[in-house]
Amino acid sequence: MRFKRFTVAAAVMASALAFTASPASADEQKWQTVSTNEWWSCGPGYKHHKVSYNVNYKWCHVRNAGGYAQAVLVVQNKSSAKVNIEGAISTNIPGGDEDCAPSTLGPGATRGCFGPTKWVGTGVVFMTDVRLKLNNVDEWYSDAEF
Repeated sequence: MRFKRFTVAAAVMASALAFTASPASADEQKWQTVSTNEWWSCGPGYKHHKVSYNVNYKWCHVRNAGGYAQAVLVVQNKSSAKVNIEGAISTNIPGGDEDCAPSTLGPGATRGCFGPTKWVGTGVVFMTDVRLKLNNVDEWYSDAEF
């Protein structure tokens, strides 16, 4: 009987902790590890942010065979210090824009802010501009530059 009471008490306590833990916001979840494959196409290379030669960023598009795509802001920190980032994605696809929440990017890390997946069909020219705010300094990178 004692074991049963202990088990019930432990379950109640675990449930209470689960409800009091603060969940990650949806915006924070948009920054994810980047793992490219054949569905990805990216700009010709990283652009160095004007604040630091060691923090680079680029735009990418991820398309699938079903005609859906999303834009991604990819940020790479080659410095030896943490940096504060946030950003934005602007596309010519209705509903394809995204704000990328403030986040800390550790040394040597690469993360992507993923925009919403939208129907683009085939033969559509998917244009993207990305903004990286690094330590409170904004800079834009456009795929129209190429």
